[in-house]
Amino acid sequence: MNLSRLCKGVKPYCKKIKSQTAFVKELFKAAGNGYISDSYAKQLYSGGKPFTNELKAGFGSTDRTQELIAFFEGNITDAAGVLVDFGIPEKTDCDKKALCVALTRQMQKLINGTDDVDDILAMTYEAEKTNISEEITGVLPQPLYNGDSVNAFYNRTHVIQSYDKVLHQWEITNTGKLIWAGRKLVYMRGEKDRPEANPAVIELPDVRPNQSIKITTTIDGRGFDGITYCKWEMQDADGQNCFPERETVFSVTIDAKYKRD
Repeated sequence: MNLSRLCKGVKPYCKKIKSQTAFVKELFKAAGNGYISDSYAKQLYSGGKPFTNELKAGFGSTDRTQELIAFFEGNITDAAGVLVDFGIPEKTDCDKKALCVALTRQMQKLINGTDDVDDILAMTYEAEKTNISEEITGVLPQPLYNGDSVNAFYNRTHVIQSYDKVLHQWEITNTGKLIWAGRKLVYMRGEKDRPEANPAVIELPDVRPNQSIKITTTIDGRGFDGITYCKWEMQDADGQNCFPERETVFSVTIDAKYKRD
């Protein structure tokens, strides 16, 4: 994913913004950089100019998450069209709020990364749909520690042949006010759960507020057919679940079958 692709996947579905140049300039303003010429903005949109580190330095260090979400929410007039453009599968009505958060996270990743970064739109959209659903249906369960909060972005379902192994990755963001120290992600494997994970216990580095980390494990179908909901939880140094009653935050489904059509 690069900046040009992000812009081209969103601008056609923002009827309020009349030109490609205006879209880039308003996007940059929302992200905290209002100093870009019309000609440069046009070339960033087309891909004729790269999103350089020098340009990224103009965004500063202020958190502009809410401003970016508001930019996408206020200007996207066809959210379903954006989903289709980026190839994000959706069986029900588009969740515009979740989409706008996903676009914001992708833009932030572009600002903080290289010119071409991982495409996290689909997995972030799915994660945010879950978070928003929990917020709508009731108060989120309290974390173990006051002020603690988390977001996790990843592929929530792996469709594999039963003898396959799949590399699974989480991108976990500390969205709370505490420094995570001495924590680990643990596979809470049930007695009837066929898939194995290696490692099944992943020690986490210290993570400061607003910092993200990537961690991986290899999941082995072990030759068994079936759909398994593999429950993972974040534990503190004493083995206590840091986010009780929120098993959907880290858990992944393995859909294993010997023969696939």
